[in-house]
Amino acid sequence: MSDKSDPGATAFGLARAALDGDGMVRIGDLPDSVAQSWERCVGLGLDTAARQLFESLTSRELADVIERNHRLTHQALPAMASLYEQIRNTRCMVLLTDARGLILHSLGDDDFMEKAQRVALQPGVCWDERSKGTNAIGTALYENRALEVCGSEHYFRANGFLTCSATPIRAPGGETVGALDVSGDHRGHQSHTLALVKMTAQTIENHLSFEAYPGAIEMRFHSRPEFIGTLCEGLALLDGQGKVLTANRSAEFQLGVPLSQLIGQGFEDVFDRRFVQALAQPGRTVELLTRRGVRVVAMIAAPQAAARQNRTLARPRREPVARTPQRCLGDLHAGDDAMERVITRLRKVIDHDLAILIQGETGTGKEWLARAIHEESSRRSGPFVAVNCSAIPETLIESELFGYENGAFTGARREGHSGYLRQASGGTLFLDEIGDMPLSLQARLLRVLQERTVLPLGGGEPVKVDFQLVCATHQPLERLIAEGGFREDLYYRLAGLTVTLPPLRERADILAIAAAMLRALGDGRFRLDDAAAQAVRQFSWPGNLRQLSNVLRSALALATPDPVIGVEHLPDQLVAAAGSRLATARVAANGSGERAGTLSELELDAIRGAIEACGGNMTAAARRLGIGRATLYRKLQASA
Repeated sequence: MSDKSDPGATAFGLARAALDGDGMVRIGDLPDSVAQSWERCVGLGLDTAARQLFESLTSRELADVIERNHRLTHQALPAMASLYEQIRNTRCMVLLTDARGLILHSLGDDDFMEKAQRVALQPGVCWDERSKGTNAIGTALYENRALEVCGSEHYFRANGFLTCSATPIRAPGGETVGALDVSGDHRGHQSHTLALVKMTAQTIENHLSFEAYPGAIEMRFHSRPEFIGTLCEGLALLDGQGKVLTANRSAEFQLGVPLSQLIGQGFEDVFDRRFVQALAQPGRTVELLTRRGVRVVAMIAAPQAAARQNRTLARPRREPVARTPQRCLGDLHAGDDAMERVITRLRKVIDHDLAILIQGETGTGKEWLARAIHEESSRRSGPFVAVNCSAIPETLIESELFGYENGAFTGARREGHSGYLRQASGGTLFLDEIGDMPLSLQARLLRVLQERTVLPLGGGEPVKVDFQLVCATHQPLERLIAEGGFREDLYYRLAGLTVTLPPLRERADILAIAAAMLRALGDGRFRLDDAAAQAVRQFSWPGNLRQLSNVLRSALALATPDPVIGVEHLPDQLVAAAGSRLATARVAANGSGERAGTLSELELDAIRGAIEACGGNMTAAARRLGIGRATLYRKLQASA
């Protein structure tokens, strides 16, 4: 994709000049979605240079809209937090909107969010096409499909510094209920961002389906068995007679049937086998042929016999889509001394009723560690309730944590809400990003920890709770205490034992971790070649384990069906940054800092210089050197 943020004497540049000059849309020089959106905006009489006017909802109005969309936000916020952890520190933000394009919630890098507010890219503002022109949120909702709008493809000039990737989110019945978007500085655009957004949206949609049909039979399928249990799998929820209640987008694609036609169809209408025969092998894969001639491998979670007789289907325990299998503490390291010390300390205090505080950079595996603590404790049979304190809007966090009675406030659910603290009783409560908890709630949490009782909003009797508390933060709580942003008395309650996770760049077992992730993601068939392994080892990994997992997922998809992952399957910026770091290390090892003057080394210097000059853009670097992109990768691999 060419750089739309700096249009010059290119076809796109001429099209942009025509739009700004006389309102003409040069259709042949633009992507179809952009051309059609520009035409709609011209038809609305929008001026590309006009100062945009916007109306923002008040905090009370926004809270009411969020509560009306509580099913969407309840399922979307954890997924948004996970997505943001994968792209943190890349000058971007994650946004959730309702079906109109009204922004409900945002997570992002502080410096970029401040910049985004200048164009009202913030909660409470609607980003439909009629008010904001061509943009990923509004245009994706209008066209009902995932798309990107890059740089100057935005209709209004003021939005040209953005690159945005958005996709609609649909309810189990097929209607659009919102949109998920990642917006960032156009200079940091990543080619895989839209794929990440689509995968996260599918996770949200799957969870909406589970919530809507809690007693349904789950059928997971794919033409390739190794993709069952990943985000590529088709998912259909069936009733006791085998009729389709809902299905995800991957199921639609694989079956070649839209959701509107799938809903209500019987199992035998779709597949070549009787429903009772397929149910006869619960938990095992079964080969099926669709009526359209597509062969798939399926796994069906069958209900218990008693529940089947009563047509009240017992839903099997559901894990998040593509979740890494549960680990115990020993599985979280493969020879790193710092991690071994952390685990040794934790094992000595498990089941001693001590609160545990986990510190570490974003993405270092704090939730994985918390889950492992739960699995090795005597409470493993109880619930594990994870709450991201930074992912819940401040207007809702009190009701979500402590629960509320019927009629506690305007927009409250009729049946009330027990709250996360009560849901965790008997198990483990994990409060992630505890440093982002509002001060007003810190006092209430301290009282719960002291009295071991919860008083829901709206009154009612105090409820006793008993849980293991594990908290995590990437912020220095001592500094927050000094600045008045965190209660000192609460800190001492939380820090019964404090452990710090090492960043991935400092871990000695990084390649073993990558190999374990590949085994989990690719069924043991995939591996890194030597050059890719060296790039992984040398990269600084600012996003830590989350970033590594994301990169390996993308690499696995690009390499398939070849089981060997090479540098050509890794992001350009990773390869370039790792190469630069390796070159610096080699200079330091030489002592004098002077390079030998062999022809191959001079060539390598020229390659690295071109990559650095092009900001890690491998295509631009290859063009600058006058060689092909494949040749550039081959030369980098040969030098590794």
